[in-house]
Amino acid sequence: MQFGLFLNNGVFEGVDDAAALQLSVDSTRLAESLGYDRLWVTEHHFIDFGVCSQALTLAGYLLGMTQRIRVGTAVVLAPLVHPITLAEQAAILDQVSGGRLDLGLGRGGYSLDYEVLSVLTERWSVGIEAIVTAVIDALSNRAVTSENELFPYQSVTIRPRPRTQPHPPMYVATATPEAVEVAARLRLPLQFYFAADTESRVKTIDQYRGFAEEHGWDGEIDHLHAIPCLVEDDESSTRARMSAGMLASFNTGNHPGLQDPDLDLSERAAMTPALVDSVIGQSPIGPPERVIEWFDEFIDATGARNIALYMEPIGEPQATLDSIRRFAADVMPRLRAGDGAPDASDALTPASAVID
Repeated sequence: MQFGLFLNNGVFEGVDDAAALQLSVDSTRLAESLGYDRLWVTEHHFIDFGVCSQALTLAGYLLGMTQRIRVGTAVVLAPLVHPITLAEQAAILDQVSGGRLDLGLGRGGYSLDYEVLSVLTERWSVGIEAIVTAVIDALSNRAVTSENELFPYQSVTIRPRPRTQPHPPMYVATATPEAVEVAARLRLPLQFYFAADTESRVKTIDQYRGFAEEHGWDGEIDHLHAIPCLVEDDESSTRARMSAGMLASFNTGNHPGLQDPDLDLSERAAMTPALVDSVIGQSPIGPPERVIEWFDEFIDATGARNIALYMEPIGEPQATLDSIRRFAADVMPRLRAGDGAPDASDALTPASAVID
């Protein structure tokens, strides 16, 4: 059983940009010392919801300050970057970290990102397959070419070559049937967004298995599950604080989207409280026994073995750090014992994957 932290670098009342990024650094030091397996860094542009605008840059820093823990991106907004550039960056970090990079690729959804960075929205519309396969090709092979009109190139070999062969582990965060089929065909695990409920995750996993069987394998693979979580004794108070923090955080990201360009922003804002209530209501928050009970049921339903804990939404850095400690002391050992999983020192490296 693998446990990691989901580092979103969100700004809250009393938590500015510097404090948000410092929380990721402090969380990393704790996670490394307490036996967590992975860290997952998000990427956003122009919003307080997450102020890390370059996931690979922060991932590189966190890899450099650690010795054991794996660091992944959740995700790099792949259409905003040329796939050769992305492959080169990943290969460097894979080499200098001793093979501890997990590469999550996704599309994002804000039209402002594409407008400001002068990237054609066709790169978003084309889907994840062309970008993912181009990155995998560049990392896995020499003298690669592309005839894709959005990013054509002729016979190049990226340097350095990656340490991990054929390429660093990769993940796909998506629930669209088209992208799930691509991930299953390429045998890449999915990454589930923290707001997804258990029922929808199970449905997508079943869909993934169905696509995998069509492509000649059983679809058994360790998907990544991001989960909002906080370990505190007063469950009622903690849920209320988490709800308030997440609502404020979500409201900062109310920008026009590529998936729903015709949705009025005031309509979206009106739907946010119900979304927050749903997310917090379905999350493991409270004393250790309550959190363990929730995860036992979740693992039984989904078969999850790769968890990323999202402890930041409470908007209180000290509460987040305290919860990281308590989960490691009071929850993680019992969940691992029930699973019969190895120690963190024997942590399994996941299969390759991608994120939409």
